[in-house]
Amino acid sequence: MSLIVENEIQWLTEIILPKILRNGKLFDDNSESLAKTFEVKGVQINVIGADEAYMLTLCYRATIELKYAGQQLQRKLVVKKTPKLSAELYDVIQFDNLFNNEVIFYTEILPVIQEQSQGKFAAPKYYYSEIKADAALIILGDFASDGWSVTKDLFGLSLEHARIAVKYLGTFHGFGFAMKHTEPQRFQQLAAKLREARFAKETISPEWALKHKVSLKRAERVAALYQPQVDKEFIRRFQQLVYSYIGYGRQRVAPREPLSTLCHGDYLRNNVAYKYDTDNSGTPLDIMMFDYQTMRVSSPMIDLSVFLALSLLAEVRYANFDTLFDDYCNALSESYRTRTSQPLPEFLGRESLLREYIQFLPYAIHITSYFLMSLVAPPLISPADGFEAEISPKEIIQTAAEQGGELVDREIAHQLKELYELSHLHNVQIEENIDTSKWAQEAAKFINHTTELYESD
Repeated sequence: MSLIVENEIQWLTEIILPKILRNGKLFDDNSESLAKTFEVKGVQINVIGADEAYMLTLCYRATIELKYAGQQLQRKLVVKKTPKLSAELYDVIQFDNLFNNEVIFYTEILPVIQEQSQGKFAAPKYYYSEIKADAALIILGDFASDGWSVTKDLFGLSLEHARIAVKYLGTFHGFGFAMKHTEPQRFQQLAAKLREARFAKETISPEWALKHKVSLKRAERVAALYQPQVDKEFIRRFQQLVYSYIGYGRQRVAPREPLSTLCHGDYLRNNVAYKYDTDNSGTPLDIMMFDYQTMRVSSPMIDLSVFLALSLLAEVRYANFDTLFDDYCNALSESYRTRTSQPLPEFLGRESLLREYIQFLPYAIHITSYFLMSLVAPPLISPADGFEAEISPKEIIQTAAEQGGELVDREIAHQLKELYELSHLHNVQIEENIDTSKWAQEAAKFINHTTELYESD
């Protein structure tokens, strides 16, 4: 499913760039009288591979040499588009919802945030998008040309990177809570345009379902091996809680008042970029997030728990949890009070947010159990190419049980230990607000099944 560069260059030159010219986003001084002076002089394409980010889409950077109004100009763009898929698979992945959310963010939500922040909220520039019945695309500015870059580490970020990230996240969530408080109608209008992009369908593909089940068995095995002090019954409760990918996920991300706000939905290393000190020290100075396809209204702890689980390792997260949590809470508080001139509501206080964080930890850990392995040991083929690959159940089981090796095993086990400790320390029941009755019997049968993983399906 590799890109044919010559075809992309022709497509950009003859179809897409003229459309962006007409929508007025290509030049600040755009006018119909100057349209005839527009000429594409050259296009260079560089594919963004798995070594930089894990993506379900095809993505590349395009450097465009242009002539307009007698001037030689350059534009650097990022093109993100769906691979060619069957209508059925396109629908299963929910690409229409994913791209809808990203377009809504850039065209309607971002302008409101920029208004609140006096234009100081960093984000890529939006140029163009299309969403069709069987294909979608979005074209943004290349933030790398403005000095932003994703981290070289695919996981295990440093404390310095983490502190900047959680402060930024708290500020972002503060924007949402402030809008909800001061402009509730506007907030609801924007929220209504977002679509559920992960749990809208009643089922998931058989391959994903199998991987999810094997990952739960892996979690049980590695917890017993590396964190044997964690009560086995607690691990069983965790497995039963998250057993239904759709049933649990749909309930967990559903907005519950008063703790619901605008959330990124997939806030982790893959979807943030940093600016660094120019002294080559590697010190991060600023951060922005991108890839808003899973944008949703939910608990802010969906973003914080997923970031800490997937972007940090225990040696940073566990040792510095109070510092990181305080950084987040303080940033949220300052953001909210600055934009409302009102005292912080009790439900946004540290203790309330901590209890909410603990309830969302199972969600983050179940994502860790089947996705961290892809960050630690990236697949040899891209996810886009993987859609067309025929993988046997045995291969799926072996990969889900072993990929990422001991590092992933220890991390999953340690996150379960953290959940166990926090839930007991703060007397939080991890099943609270989740109805597992629809899958309880099936989950119990699965949990009690002791056959080896390689023979389980």
